[in-house]
Amino acid sequence: MQQFQSLQRLILFYGLTVLVMLALYYFTLFYDIKQHNEEQSVDTFYALQHEITNHTIPVNTEIKTLLEQPSFEDISYQLIFMMPSGQTYIHRHVRSNEPAFATVTFPIILSPFDDKSHSAYTLSNRTLTGTIKLKSGHQVYIILRHKPLAINWISYRYWLPLMTAIIFFMIALIYMLSRRNNWEQLLSYTESLSSHAKEAYSPPPFLHKNSTPEFLYLGHALSRVSYQLHNDYRRIKTLTHRLERLVEQAPLPMLMIMRHGQISFFNQRFEQIFMESSQEDKRYELTDFVAGKDESTQQLLQTLASLRLTRTLIVYGLQNRQTYQLHVTPWFGEHEQIHGFTVLLSNVHEFANQTEQLQLQNQQLQQKLDELNKLRSLTGYQLRIPLEAMIDLLEPIDPSTLTPERHEILKSLIIASQSMLTMLNSTLGIEEVEVRKTRLTIEPIDIYKLGQEINNLVINNARQQGIELIYFFMPDCPRCIDTDDIRLRQILLNLLKNAIKFTTSGHVSLIIDRVTKAQVMEIGRDHVLPFNKNVLVEPSSHWVRFSIEDTGIGISADKQKTLMTSLFQNNQQAHERMEQNTVTTGIGLNNANSFAQLLGGFIELKSTVGKGSIFNLYLPCRKPNYQPIYHQNPQLTNIHLIAIVNQSLVATKIQRLCTYLSVSTTIYTSTDLTVIQSLTEKLAQIRPTLVPIVLLDYEYYETITTPIVIDTSDEHGTEHQNLETINIEYDVVEPTKMAGEASSNRDRQEALNTLLTHPSLPKILFSIKPERRIPSVLLGKYDGFLNKPLDMTLLLSEMLRLTSAARQKLVQPLGHEESSTQLLTIANKLGSVFPNEEAPLPLVLVVEDSPTNQKITCKMLTKLGYRSIVAEDGQQALDCLKSQRDEILLILMDCRMPVMDGLQATQAIRAQGDNIPIVALTANNTQEDREACIQAGMDEFLTKPINKEALVTVLQAFITAS
Repeated sequence: MQQFQSLQRLILFYGLTVLVMLALYYFTLFYDIKQHNEEQSVDTFYALQHEITNHTIPVNTEIKTLLEQPSFEDISYQLIFMMPSGQTYIHRHVRSNEPAFATVTFPIILSPFDDKSHSAYTLSNRTLTGTIKLKSGHQVYIILRHKPLAINWISYRYWLPLMTAIIFFMIALIYMLSRRNNWEQLLSYTESLSSHAKEAYSPPPFLHKNSTPEFLYLGHALSRVSYQLHNDYRRIKTLTHRLERLVEQAPLPMLMIMRHGQISFFNQRFEQIFMESSQEDKRYELTDFVAGKDESTQQLLQTLASLRLTRTLIVYGLQNRQTYQLHVTPWFGEHEQIHGFTVLLSNVHEFANQTEQLQLQNQQLQQKLDELNKLRSLTGYQLRIPLEAMIDLLEPIDPSTLTPERHEILKSLIIASQSMLTMLNSTLGIEEVEVRKTRLTIEPIDIYKLGQEINNLVINNARQQGIELIYFFMPDCPRCIDTDDIRLRQILLNLLKNAIKFTTSGHVSLIIDRVTKAQVMEIGRDHVLPFNKNVLVEPSSHWVRFSIEDTGIGISADKQKTLMTSLFQNNQQAHERMEQNTVTTGIGLNNANSFAQLLGGFIELKSTVGKGSIFNLYLPCRKPNYQPIYHQNPQLTNIHLIAIVNQSLVATKIQRLCTYLSVSTTIYTSTDLTVIQSLTEKLAQIRPTLVPIVLLDYEYYETITTPIVIDTSDEHGTEHQNLETINIEYDVVEPTKMAGEASSNRDRQEALNTLLTHPSLPKILFSIKPERRIPSVLLGKYDGFLNKPLDMTLLLSEMLRLTSAARQKLVQPLGHEESSTQLLTIANKLGSVFPNEEAPLPLVLVVEDSPTNQKITCKMLTKLGYRSIVAEDGQQALDCLKSQRDEILLILMDCRMPVMDGLQATQAIRAQGDNIPIVALTANNTQEDREACIQAGMDEFLTKPINKEALVTVLQAFITAS
């Protein structure tokens, strides 16, 4: 019975319960009998009192007669009747089984007398003692004995509960003993489960009619658990075997390191390469075998406990002096605590040697290039002087004084000399600005595209510096102005490169905006007129400002004054001072300002030490063309943009553009739970009328999800030795602020996750990093991705694309009758364009934003015998189609474009009821892209670069059919 202790305890508990219930029952029974006897004594006392008080003057004979009544026969009493004269009579009676009263006592009554009956009594466990005083002066002292407890065990009320309890206890005992057999079978089956592995599920062996359902369920459950445990065990053994073979036989050295830096495991390859003989009792560390290539890498190897991100380092073996690429990855526990690191080493010694040789060759080539540049500058200077002298001598000659033959000779000489000078400047890259304005190439320049191209040239430099590049073109700024493209490009490129070079964190921005002449005059009085009073003679009423802002080291006030003085001086001494100040003010700044003056503008400088600098280039608007970049789209008014950005400058510019386009916005540079709660309430209010969409800055997301650790560096500059590594891995804060910063980041992250998990909310992520470097787990939560600098036209296009389905619920579609009417009108126009004339060549609309692709496609169409017109985005395509619908027979539509992409433009065309053939042009030849194009309403699909034969097939199929 040792193994059935639970049954024993259950039976014992049941027996004790029955005993307690019986005890409570008999105690209650006897207590009720006792209370009944006491109440009977009280009733007898009151009956006697009533009988006595009925006699006005009672006498002893009357008392004696009263006591002889049958109601007093079964009562034990002692009655003392005292007359007013003092004469006393005693009457006694006891039951047969009780002793007689021993003495005559006058009871002492402590209870107060009743005012009406003049009586009182006191109860004890065995007797009732009472006194009755009459008005006549008679007194009666009574002692009544309570009826004794008489237990009649023959009565059912005494034996029936006991017998019932015994019967139920026996039934329970028999039931428990009957279940013992089931327990024995279950325990035996349980012991047999662990003795062998089960290849298949088998039911328990005690399946018979006497087993209760709970035992059957428990047996089935145990069998299933055993079967699953054996499966898991076999799988774990298989995986362990595979892992051991993969790790032990891996061709690369692999090891695991504990949190404190000690090596806990290494494979055979590591032992073969780095260890001559291993000692089991010795504790190794990573620095016992490898060393960093520089001081910062070595410090990181010695302080692995502070590593929070995966790092790839270049190290050297201490014994074989080979170069290795070390890939170290931390692994975390359930509570985000580092448990250790995994390390993988790959031999890159040969590659490192080749790199060093290439670097040495590059240095030698760079020295040769420097010598060649010096020679080129000297040669250019020596060749340019006689050419300019020749031009200066030829241009003043009056052609009217010459014969026609000599006039032609003079004209040829001037043209040839100018061509030679232009070719010389272009070939030698001469950036000197001592040339006249007559030699500038002034033509209409698209400054919006120019800004995009310049940003593309410096984006890699910004990414290498780890800073953000911001580009905004204000909506009220003219898109095209007449200026020199080369000079303007050189100015902006030099200023941007200079800003990126001296900015270690934060951002560098290029903002193109329009300013009035009054504003320029006010700026010029303070900064320009003291040096060059002829700069502001331009008649333009509006100017364009190219603002290059950075968050770099800044320039002190003294150096700013020196710099501005040197910018507007043209002598060689000022130029030498500029060269000496190159480290502080940047390269090419003197030439940039000279170019600005040459173009009729100037450069303004604003700077604060430690906060950054702003270089503003002001140019006059010669023949401005206000071609809209951001088109007013009524569909944008149905969108509510929620932007969470890292830079306040980006927030300001997005807000300004959205205000211009009448787009409802809510922009934050920081979030918390309170902000998200208010935003959620706002979303609930606007959802019936607006479609919300979220734009999140990935760099802001990184700031609130990056762990914070304590800076353990000393105060003698140790923290600067590994500054680059610390900036990449984590933020270093003071220990006193660590808890607050971590708690704040957790609140921000929780608030951001609350917003991002909002149902049916489209989300766009944008970052300075390429899309492939964003974690796939995070990227999968977003519907769109944009690179920095943020292209606002692409942002608007993505907003329209991602909210298309939701906006269709807000906007009613075109009716069937109206669509039929439009189709009939278009058909009539197509049938009556050239009723009596020879039909012209078919016209094809090419919708493409790339100038190169535009030229290639149009040239291919011309060779095939087609006319073509070009639209740079979907909105322009709609405009062209509206004005020339009777001529256009087919559309070649690029899928990804700013302002409005090809899918949105196709949907808009189909929504108007137009069934013109539309052929998609895209570089992504995937089934998903094909389905998206067909679903949008396109008829065919061509990939870039366009195949001539495929294009011919498509044109013949659709234009002939139409």
